[in-house]
Amino acid sequence: MSDSKLPRFTRLDKFDPHRKEFVCKHEAEANPPITAEAEALFQQALALVSYEMWSENRNYARAAQLYEQAMKLGHWKAQFNLAGLYLQGLGIEQDSEKAIELTEDLMRKGVPAAWDNMGTMYMGGIGSLKQDATVAYAFWQKAADMGSMASQAYIGAKLKATHDEPPTFWGNRLVGLKMLECAFAQGSAKGAYELAITLVGNNPALQENDERALRVFHEGVKLGSQQSAGYLSSSFRHGEKPVQGGPDTSRADRYHALANALYYNPDLRFPNLDKVLPLPPAQLPQWDMSAPKTLIDAAKAVVPPASSPPQQAPASTSQRTSQFESAERGMLATHTRVAQGIAREADLPKPLVRCSGAGRCLVTGIWQARVPDDHALAASFNQWHRQSYVMEGQPFPDPREQHLDIDPAQVIWTWWNQANHLGFARIPQVSVGNPPVAG
Repeated sequence: MSDSKLPRFTRLDKFDPHRKEFVCKHEAEANPPITAEAEALFQQALALVSYEMWSENRNYARAAQLYEQAMKLGHWKAQFNLAGLYLQGLGIEQDSEKAIELTEDLMRKGVPAAWDNMGTMYMGGIGSLKQDATVAYAFWQKAADMGSMASQAYIGAKLKATHDEPPTFWGNRLVGLKMLECAFAQGSAKGAYELAITLVGNNPALQENDERALRVFHEGVKLGSQQSAGYLSSSFRHGEKPVQGGPDTSRADRYHALANALYYNPDLRFPNLDKVLPLPPAQLPQWDMSAPKTLIDAAKAVVPPASSPPQQAPASTSQRTSQFESAERGMLATHTRVAQGIAREADLPKPLVRCSGAGRCLVTGIWQARVPDDHALAASFNQWHRQSYVMEGQPFPDPREQHLDIDPAQVIWTWWNQANHLGFARIPQVSVGNPPVAG
């Protein structure tokens, strides 16, 4: 006999494809906090099932144990992943009911992604849940309103049309775009792709804008969107929208290499993409096509070596803006990200070099962004991969271009160095590591 009080049976508003409003919320602001100890266990589990490993070498059984340990310390992502292992029977006996119960527990804790996952379970008719698309869409709508970037990207893509063709899509473009902008602002690769492809064109009435579409596709590649990398590879190769100025096979080849890397490892992110592949009119640094790994590694985020102690801010800087203070969530486990192939190690230059986001870059290299911990969007913004490759004299990226309500003056940027090396005739070359010191 079913218990109507279970979260799976929550009475929800019916999915309304013609809703008039949508208020953007970020899931990071709703999710329970994660301790460094729990994050370290979680990262160890991820390293055991990394896409960088052959499938037969992945240790799902041990990962399940580590996920459970992290879950008991309050790590919601670990609990979410453990539910996935129960659902698939990977490293643990398959138990769809256990997966549903773990998801329901996260729903009670207010985790938006859990509400999204319950919708997916209803759509698939998982375990005791009867397949029901109407219920699934109601859960996805609820999750989107709570801040789930996955639901925002999915529902937003369904609503962005100019006319109705249910159940494939609906014509609610204004709300659909708002959802996609919200997902993109949170770092959703899928949201970036769906937003960019919607912006392609030159009809202002539809909010089309080829120039912005190109930038959003490019940002999507940074977020790990294989679709965005593939789209831009084709666009640059053939000189098609949103690209302006004709074919550019050099850029096409680089986007193609990045798309291939994301095909084999969807966990990759390329926050420092501009180090290897800046958008026109910037000149491309030289790159040896026979060494694709150099291109991939140079575009990844950098993290401190596992043995490096947290760096403290100089006396003139508020402790709230300390880039690597000991309270930084997850920094005890950065080495496992290297094991997963999604980051590479580097040392911070000493003394630390910092700049306000309202100014211009003092010196070329990789810069990491952070806002004070008491900022309303700190949980969303202060991520280990919030980095950018900026050239000397250029402005720092403006968070408002990604619909993040953050004044550039509130952002503190910390320099990692890692500038491209200068080759023959002082032409920049795609490279990994700090440039050699002139003797």
